[in-house]
Amino acid sequence: MKNAQTVLAVYDSFERADRAIRALVDDGFARADIGLAANDARGDYARLNTTAEDVSGGEGGSFGAVIGGITGAVVALSAIVIPGIGPVIAAGPLVALLGGATGAVVGGAAGAVTGGVAASLIHLGVPDTEADSYVESVRRGNALVTVTVDNDEDAETATNVMRRYNPVDVKSRATKWREAGWNAFDSNAQPYTTDELARERDLYPKDELPEEEVVNRYYPTPRP
Repeated sequence: MKNAQTVLAVYDSFERADRAIRALVDDGFARADIGLAANDARGDYARLNTTAEDVSGGEGGSFGAVIGGITGAVVALSAIVIPGIGPVIAAGPLVALLGGATGAVVGGAAGAVTGGVAASLIHLGVPDTEADSYVESVRRGNALVTVTVDNDEDAETATNVMRRYNPVDVKSRATKWREAGWNAFDSNAQPYTTDELARERDLYPKDELPEEEVVNRYYPTPRP
């Protein structure tokens, strides 16, 4: 039995998450062990894939190929709609946990993934007392990156790689959200609009220096 660990970090943009993922692959981490869940309310996939205004069932496969080529590192990349968050680009281990599949359709049946992000994080070992903060961070426009490893050495290497790309201090931000009245992620809430996401981003300085550790390690169920 191997004691699997999940190394987790949140980034303030899809592009920064992409750079972190590429660096992880360059450092030898398997694509299948890297997860991604990025808020797509701003239309990142539409901007990157300028030939598609939306993703339909017939376009799903080509969508996954195009965006997968851009991220250049993850596998099983899908477009999923999650209640309370809206459109999400998901990849790697997070796809199956979120109920998606490669080339999933934006809208329709994919919208039934209620509370999937929190459940996925708990499955990966994140305490339920912290999972809501990570989910809310994705709701507010950020991108979550996970790496599953089997030993402390790889966990430390992944942590150092992910730290280079200025991850968000989720704990500090969650404290500010609570001071403003937020309690927990609500899957029945309306997703943020692009204007709301822009205002949310303006609340935080670029390249803010975190006050504490922002790349975290958790210990899920041991692998066989």
